[in-house]
Amino acid sequence: MKITNQEHLDALRKEYDDNHLKFNQQVYVSRYSESSLILKLIRVVKVKKPLDETFHMLLTMLAQDINGNLTYNDLENDAFYRAGTKDKKREMHLTAFEENKEVTLEWFTSEAWISKNFRFISKNKGKATKIIYLEIVKSLKAKTGYLEQIMRNNYIKAKVIRFDMQIYELKKNLTVLSPKQLENYQIKMSSWKERLVSIRLF
Repeated sequence: MKITNQEHLDALRKEYDDNHLKFNQQVYVSRYSESSLILKLIRVVKVKKPLDETFHMLLTMLAQDINGNLTYNDLENDAFYRAGTKDKKREMHLTAFEENKEVTLEWFTSEAWISKNFRFISKNKGKATKIIYLEIVKSLKAKTGYLEQIMRNNYIKAKVIRFDMQIYELKKNLTVLSPKQLENYQIKMSSWKERLVSIRLF
């Protein structure tokens, strides 16, 4: 749900400002250790639908992912939202919402700052849309050990699969999948889910 209580919003803005300061200060002298605090994932996809249709559908899906009661019309630049049943206590910040251009969603956990950014570019004389996705996860503790490196790699693998599932669902909702792809849609999604289960996140 969208948070509208002014007192709550003021407290959230202060909390987010404090967290930004905490997560952006230098922790280590070593450049290697400092860089190990940050994990980045970049994905680029092309969807054979006009920009406005693609943007509206993906953001409708994202709104539902945040909270089942949210709709596209609830999304607003610099607004805060309370996540749904899976993350009842998580409050997210829609840092940027530029219609048909760019969206950034961020939140904090006790150990990390997570930022997800989508950029949309019209291609093929308006007949297709290029989506550039950037996810950044910054932690407070360097992850340079052997097991920690495995965890990082597995985390990225899981995120790539989840993104691919999201885009495949987007294409289904936009009716750009072929009849064969549509017929095998559930098989494809089940295969991705099985791969997710097999990835060890510790």
